[in-house]
Amino acid sequence: MVSFASPKAEADPEEGGGGATTTTAPPSSVAEIVYSKFDSHQRDRERRGGGGGGAGAKRAASALRGEILNARQEDVDGGGDDGGDVDEGVAEAVLRCVDSAFLAVFSASSSKGVAAVAPSVSSTLELAAAFACLAAKDDGGALVGAVVERAVQFSATNKDSVRAEACGLMGMCCGGLLEAGRAKASILKRGGSKSGGSRAADDGVVAERGGAAAEEGSDAAAPRATPSNAGGESEGWKLECLLLAARALRPRVTDKIAKVRSASVSACAMLFSSDAAKFLCGSEKLAGRVGSIRSSLLWLLANDSSAGNRAAVARILPAATTSSVFAGDDEEEDGDNVAHIVERIKDVDAKVREAALDNLRENADFEGLGMDQRAEILRTGLTKRCPTTYAKTVELLCCSWLKSCKFDPIALLDELNPVVNEAVCEQVAQVLILVASTIDCETSAEKGVQLVRKHFGAPEIRSLQQQVLMKRNITPAVGQGDGDDNKEEEEEEEEEEEEKKLESQSLSPSLALFLRVRIDSATLNNKSELIYEIITDVPTLCNLLNSRMDSLIRFQKSEDYDEMDEDEVTAFEDLEHFLSLQLIRMAKSSEVLSEEGSRRHFLSIMRMVVSRLATPDDLVQACVGAMAVAHDREAQFLQTISEVLADVEDDDSFHSDDEKALVIVRQMRIISILSIVLESISAQMVDHPILDGFFQHLSPAITSKNAIVREHGVICLSKFCLLSGADKVKEEFEPLLMTIAGSVEERAEVRAQAALALCDLALIHEERGANDSGEGDEDDKPPPSMPFKDMLLEMLGHTMPGIIVIAAEIAAKLLLAGRLRDPTLIAHLLLIYFDKSLTTPDDQEEADDIYGDDAEAAKLVGSPVRLQQLLSIFFPTFSMSSLEANDDLMESVGPLLSIVNGKLSGMRNRQAMGKAMMAERWPIAKMVEYVCYTVDLADKSTNEEGDAEGETKEDEAKEDVDQTDHLEGGQNDQVDVAVVVEEEMTEASSTLLASIEIARFLSEEGDGDKAPVFYARALAKILGSASIDVDAEDQSLLRSLKAGVAEAEYAHDDSPTVKSIRKLADLLADVEDGSDGEGSVVSTESAQKKVRKGQRQDVAAEDDPFDFEANGSTGKENPTRPSAGGGVGSSSKQKHSVGREGQRSSLADVNCN
Repeated sequence: MVSFASPKAEADPEEGGGGATTTTAPPSSVAEIVYSKFDSHQRDRERRGGGGGGAGAKRAASALRGEILNARQEDVDGGGDDGGDVDEGVAEAVLRCVDSAFLAVFSASSSKGVAAVAPSVSSTLELAAAFACLAAKDDGGALVGAVVERAVQFSATNKDSVRAEACGLMGMCCGGLLEAGRAKASILKRGGSKSGGSRAADDGVVAERGGAAAEEGSDAAAPRATPSNAGGESEGWKLECLLLAARALRPRVTDKIAKVRSASVSACAMLFSSDAAKFLCGSEKLAGRVGSIRSSLLWLLANDSSAGNRAAVARILPAATTSSVFAGDDEEEDGDNVAHIVERIKDVDAKVREAALDNLRENADFEGLGMDQRAEILRTGLTKRCPTTYAKTVELLCCSWLKSCKFDPIALLDELNPVVNEAVCEQVAQVLILVASTIDCETSAEKGVQLVRKHFGAPEIRSLQQQVLMKRNITPAVGQGDGDDNKEEEEEEEEEEEEKKLESQSLSPSLALFLRVRIDSATLNNKSELIYEIITDVPTLCNLLNSRMDSLIRFQKSEDYDEMDEDEVTAFEDLEHFLSLQLIRMAKSSEVLSEEGSRRHFLSIMRMVVSRLATPDDLVQACVGAMAVAHDREAQFLQTISEVLADVEDDDSFHSDDEKALVIVRQMRIISILSIVLESISAQMVDHPILDGFFQHLSPAITSKNAIVREHGVICLSKFCLLSGADKVKEEFEPLLMTIAGSVEERAEVRAQAALALCDLALIHEERGANDSGEGDEDDKPPPSMPFKDMLLEMLGHTMPGIIVIAAEIAAKLLLAGRLRDPTLIAHLLLIYFDKSLTTPDDQEEADDIYGDDAEAAKLVGSPVRLQQLLSIFFPTFSMSSLEANDDLMESVGPLLSIVNGKLSGMRNRQAMGKAMMAERWPIAKMVEYVCYTVDLADKSTNEEGDAEGETKEDEAKEDVDQTDHLEGGQNDQVDVAVVVEEEMTEASSTLLASIEIARFLSEEGDGDKAPVFYARALAKILGSASIDVDAEDQSLLRSLKAGVAEAEYAHDDSPTVKSIRKLADLLADVEDGSDGEGSVVSTESAQKKVRKGQRQDVAAEDDPFDFEANGSTGKENPTRPSAGGGVGSSSKQKHSVGREGQRSSLADVNCN
């Protein structure tokens, strides 16, 4: 507890008191009353377990004031002052209690000590603030001003706990002052004497100086100050307190301690209340300080690391847009607040999101929110990822927004604009139907429904259910006024009558969407009844749909169509499209199509709509989908589509003077219909006779002179191939696609789509793989793959980035699927992956040219940024996919060196531009380093997986040895020889293999006549910095590298190049040459082929670990590198390789600067 018995307690101005010291009050009966009341209030709070809070403090303050007035009254002579101003002794006693509370916090040496005295300190400060505000009517605010000033002084201390309590005290004092000045309306009958004020201390009724209005429970209330007199003499002391508190709270809002910021944010809440509005309007100084605090709070709302602080700011910021608490009544300030609060609905913490939604529900006006803000709130809040956020959004939607619309769901959807925000409005309709259906069920599991039920009484619940679940129809009755107008217009033209008839059928977008959602969300028990209630019958729905489309066609053919504003045209077309789509979806989801007559009538309307060229393309997909639902069998559906295609060929509803334009429109409509049909039918319709007949409608589009038609025709052809037999695809469609993709005169977009189609066919129909036994050469692959691979290589070397990107995506797919095996393709992919020019063009013109001639169309073909993301995943995945894939990646170093050399040699001024281009587009050192890193990563992964399997196989081999003891000695000797041979087998590091390729290139292609000097220097630098463990590597490969390095040194006369090569030559000086001279030196190509061959033989010989011919000969002639899969396929070899994993050269050994 906080003790007030000490005669004197002073705080250090530098450390604890901020210049504030406690005052020693002279012993008096009044001071003893104050101390006794503060002490008893602490004890009461302790007995209640901290309960009571502000209400208990107000009761204690009222009782304390009554006791002081009674004590003073006893000392006053008869006829003296019966009001009794609180004298200086009482003020000093209260301030001493405040100082003692802060001193208790300051004296606590640890956080536990602060927590121990926190309840007593809080109760003391609450009582001090309540009593000071209550006494303000007697002393003119002297005591409350002194308490606020003391809190301001303590808010500048060094101890964070003291600063937090000081902020809380300022908030309680200023909040109490503003609340005391609020006008109170009495529930009692007005009247009574206004001349004499009763004095009832227990009820807190006090007499004001200069007036007889009661403080609580009085019939009369203090007059509310207006902006003109808010800063006057009667309210001046309140304004001074607010100014003093606002100035002190501003730096505390951005305090470095989170709990101080939390306390200051809570204290700032009173500055944004409606009670403070009159002071802000009357004082520019206060408005400026509050505006500064608001700016800091907005920063905290978005950036504070404490979720509790962000939630607190989200609660106190004013979200009401009808009035402003800032100077000048600036509504834009509050609107900015709303935008920041709406943004917090996306916060990562759930309690911040809930605080923002609560603030919007309690304070924000629905009409004041913009349509985009409403949609954003619902789009963010109505998500199942967080059940509490979803429930709070449902509460906001029903208890605030729907209630403001008098529970009318159609009016609410109108405010959300379903034409623009269809997905959001669909969610809203689903929520409203769910709430209305389950709100009277107390056992509802939906938390949002439970929150809504707490806010509404029985009458409101009935009103909500009646409005949401009332009977509605797509053809409401026509009003009497419309009927009179129609009678007057009987002699007008037929088109005008039809338009007025359509207008009378007031099917709004909100009503159409709501009715469609009601049908979708209906249960099986009442769905049929609900459908007939909404739709009535299919002819009615079809007539309404047909009239909507006719209205749209008439509008597009009208004379004013070309003269109208583009926004108006778009708005009308979007409205008609939306209504038509809702009607079509209504028919698809209903059960009325099960009747034969209704189904036939609906199909006839759909057939007419789809075959009519004037029908907007946006409606074709929905109409074809509805036709598919209306058929029982897919064969019938295909038959109907064939009839529709024939109707399209004969349709003449599209009026155009240009015959070519009519042909293009007809071909695009056929492609659109076929694309939708091919996507919707199942694989059971492959090679169906009707499906085969579709190609005669598609072939004119593929050979059209219009590039856009050809592109969409090729796309449709690719879908058509997926539903055709393998023989037909191979004989008819694949040669056609190869011709289109390989044509250099064709547009890039069309070639790219044909190449994508061929890729799909290769993945589906080509029954070969690169992961077979591998005993044959690459020339043994099926013939169709060879031209396609050559075409990919040609496209990868193309000058247009669009073709390069799409060819790279195709190559990555086929390589990863095992359809192609070619290190040259991998080398091209590496080149593209490191080429920054594809994703970072120098200027806007280059950014436009990066996709070729047509930027927008080429973006649909392939994006360079997307390709970079795909390749970043492709290389590690590919290297770990199989042993052969890892070997192919390692073998790509050689083709990579040649490709880069060819690009650099082809430059005109290669010496001046080559260095920059190599650093920007073809950083050869980074490429080689990346290959080595990826290969080592795959080796490490597979070796870890193979360790456990290798141990198991070793145990099995030992058991087999024990079982062969009865064999002859010669056989046992053969087993021992095989083990010895396996002990001699070693791993080949990626660094060694890459160095061999570089040395071979420098010796054969890298001399000064064939390669730029700077390129040879870069490669020689890679060789010179390579770290190779000569003792751990295979001797045959080391001899091959030594021979290659010697030839490379002999082939070059450039001093820096030779110097770098000699570093590696010195490292290999101790490597012995072959005993047979030059014939013993293993060439690079043959060595690597033997590596792959040896690995495959290890896999084949694994079934019989005692086969001397298989294991022994492999160990002698083919030293292996267990790449990806080496831990599994060569586990017997790894058993006897002691410490090889630690001797492997890693990527860091290749220091490529």
